Amino acid sequence: MERQLWKERPRRAECFPREVKQILTRTGGFLSGFTHSLQPYTGCEFSCAYCYVREMAVQKTNPHGLPWSQWVSPKTNAPALLARVARRGGGGGLAKARIFCSSSTDPYTPRERHFELTRGCLAVMAEHPPAVLVVQTRSPLVLRDLDLLRRIPRVVVSVSVTTDDEQVRRLFEPNAPGLGRRLEALAALREAGVRTQAAVAPLLPCDPERLARRLDAVADRVVVDDFFRGDGAGGRRSRAALERLREQGLGHWAEPGYAGRAADAFRRVLGAERVVESEAGFNDLAWLGAAATPLS
Repeated sequence: MERQLWKERPRRAECFPREVKQILTRTGGFLSGFTHSLQPYTGCEFSCAYCYVREMAVQKTNPHGLPWSQWVSPKTNAPALLARVARRGGGGGLAKARIFCSSSTDPYTPRERHFELTRGCLAVMAEHPPAVLVVQTRSPLVLRDLDLLRRIPRVVVSVSVTTDDEQVRRLFEPNAPGLGRRLEALAALREAGVRTQAAVAPLLPCDPERLARRLDAVADRVVVDDFFRGDGAGGRRSRAALERLREQGLGHWAEPGYAGRAADAFRRVLGAERVVESEAGFNDLAWLGAAATPLS
């Protein structure tokens, strides 16, 4: 059947710069393998239909009264706060930190071109490297910061590649960069010596083996997730996206277990050692040589 694109196109997000009191947040739950998350922005401009943050307090209680993706709040003092943490203990304040950037925004949301808050935080971590840094994005803007990323010893850039079908991408990620640009970014990162991960999370309708072949040359490993495990609420935060799949006649992609079956296809192409799944996969940092020591 013909897939219908979103009828409404979100307008350009309104911007509300502000200063905050802290920039690192203790992690737990889904990201239990990390000590902290780092969010240079609140809100996001990419308007992914499946985004679980739409159903979280950060959106439900936002003071701007705007729908998700129509507001973004740059944390203008983020680099300065991170530098303050880094200076603790003679520069060792980040040495044991395992940082995930970011879990409730994209660190390369379009306003980053102007504010450069993610770049500022990377500059701090290039001087004071954490034990692990995972940068999670869907934007090729990450390539702007290759000079800094290459200076951080245990860094991974994880790029969301949720499908191999551009029509599906436009249906669920209407304002996000195209798939080709994301694959090119992964390729450039890997060629520059930066570890790369493709986050097929959540897995959207695709040809799994074809997608795996496209990722083979650009990703050191692949993490596969679904709506039910990945949204942290058994699929309740993803109800709108699941319903959209059913409306499009793609209901078999909206049933528990679909991603696990697809992961088997990924393993046939990439090998079992390069394919991980969901929470356990995101938190498996052993491949980076990262010691799971607490941050004092």
